[in-house]
This record gives sequence, structure tokens and C-alpha cells, in this order.
Amino acid sequence: MRSSAESLASEPVPASRGGLIGWVEGHSEGPLLLCIGGLHGNEPAGVQALKTLIGQIQARRQLLSGDFVAVIGNSLALAAGRRFMSYDLNRAWTPSRVEGSRHGLSVYVDPSGGSSSRRRRNPAPGPEDAEMVRLLHLLDAVSRRRRGPVHVLDLHTTSGWGGTFTSTADRPAHRRFAMAIPVPLVLGLNEHLEGTLLTHLDDLGYTTTVCECGQHEEPRAVNRAQAAVWLALRAAGMLSEAAIPDLESSRRIMRAARRNLPQTFEMVHRHPVQPEDRYRTRPGFTNFQPVRAGTVVGEDRTGEIVAPVGGMLLMPLYQKLGEDGFFVVRERGDLGDPDGH
Repeated sequence: MRSSAESLASEPVPASRGGLIGWVEGHSEGPLLLCIGGLHGNEPAGVQALKTLIGQIQARRQLLSGDFVAVIGNSLALAAGRRFMSYDLNRAWTPSRVEGSRHGLSVYVDPSGGSSSRRRRNPAPGPEDAEMVRLLHLLDAVSRRRRGPVHVLDLHTTSGWGGTFTSTADRPAHRRFAMAIPVPLVLGLNEHLEGTLLTHLDDLGYTTTVCECGQHEEPRAVNRAQAAVWLALRAAGMLSEAAIPDLESSRRIMRAARRNLPQTFEMVHRHPVQPEDRYRTRPGFTNFQPVRAGTVVGEDRTGEIVAPVGGMLLMPLYQKLGEDGFFVVRERGDLGDPDGH
């Protein structure tokens, strides 16, 4: 008997059950593109884009090589309009937590941020525990049913303005995939974060990228997410240029969001925060805003918080929940610019 996730995966039309938006099987073997929206529940733009696109991609099934899968990341938090319910689902994909979720166990998490190898039965799983199990079943279905290499596009938005960029592992195949979306590429982000879903998927051998599509409430964020999906389908070799509706329009949308920013950045600083810090970013900061070392970015219970190094500010925190007060990035110019800028 097939599992519920595999039963869902066999449906080539949109399905809302189990967080699966749709699974489209192409006419021939080829790569699988897994698109994830709403891994944070206060970021609905990716989900809206995927729900709009799934029918258009289904209509091109006879032109599609491989498989297209669209998934809601944290459906419970999305319904509540919260970043998460009990813990951040994009910081939970450590080996110990993944193992615990697979075996019905809960990993004890030290309040200071460390984790213990001690495990216990979890008689009452929390909301994100259930979401992890659901996603693991779906990822297992992807692994079983794929007919070629797997590419992953994780769609996000930011609480600050001006933040359209991609981020991926600093590996040639990952960079090529990310740079097919003509917005700034930020390298090294996951090296500053523990337990991201894409780190877990990288370890499975998949080619992954995050696309931050703008501010949470920005209407154009949905358009950018749609454009990113079409560009990812083309970059994965699943649809020809002629099969994609106005591919050049998708490129223009993303180039406009890039403005005149450099192509590639690297992460040089992260300011982590905990709820007890009572951190608040000062008003008026935007993504890719230049800052000098010593610039006061926010305050917490200890006083002013400054940028310790100069560069450009990334993802200043302007929401209630979050583990990152801000990042600082600097231009990296050794990778070239496929857009000719």
C-alpha cells in the first residue's frame, strides 16, 4: 500500500491536502524542481505564486521534462499568519531533530541554544513537530519518485524593504542555478545559520537556492516569486524558452528588483537575537543599505547595538519573531556577472 505522501505525489493536479499544492509529472524523464513557499508562516507570497502557477505548469505537462512539485512549508503557521507557532521550522533541520522526527522522538533543546543527545518520547507533538513529519514524508516521496537530479527553490520574503536576492551554497552547480535568477547572490548565509531546510537538502545532494522576493506585504513579491519559478524551470532544463510564457518578462522583473547592485555578495556578520534580548531595529533601515563599522542599528536590553564591520545591511529585523537582528554583507567580485553589469 502506498503511503499518504506517495498517494499525494501521484496526483498531477493541485492538491491542498498535506501541504502539497501540486505535483506535475512531465511527459518524459528529467530533473525534479521542488518549490517551497511559506516555510515561515508570515511569508505568504511564495504560496500565492505557486498556487497561481501550478495550473499553468500543468497545462504545459506535455512540454515538461521531469517533474514539478510545489509545497507549503509551514501550513499551520501560514494559516495563523505567524512566522512559526512553537519554533522556527527553518532552523530545525539538524541531524538530531530529523532523526528524532523520523522515529517519533523529541530532541531536548537547551535554552542557551545547544542541544542534547538525550531523547524522550514526545506524547504531545507541537505544531512544528507535525509539520516536520509531514515534510519528511513528502521529501521521501520526492526521493522515491524523482526521475532525474533534484533542484530546490525555497521562496521567502523579508521584514525589511528592498530585499530581493538569492542565496545558496558556494558550489559551482548551486551558483549557476541561483545566478539564473538575475538578482544579487549572497553567499555564506547558511554558514551563519544552523538547521536550515536547504542545508539538509544540500546534504541529500540536491541543488538548492533561496529566493528572497521582497518585503512580506509587498504586492510585487508575488510577481517576483512567479518570475523566479519560471527562471528556475528554465535553469533546470525542464522547459524550453519557447514553452515559458514571456520568459524575458520574468528576467525584466528580477533585473528591476536588483536595481544597480553588484551581482555577488558574501556574508561577513550576523547579529543573533533571543526573545529575552528585547532587540529592536531602529526605524528606516533597508536591505543593501550601506553601513559603516560602528553604525547604531538597534537596541536591546544592554543598550545600543552597532554594526561591528562595514558593508551593506541585510535583513534588518522588523517583525516580532526572529532569531536574526541583521546581517552585514560585502561585495564579492570574483565570480563574474552573467548579466553583464
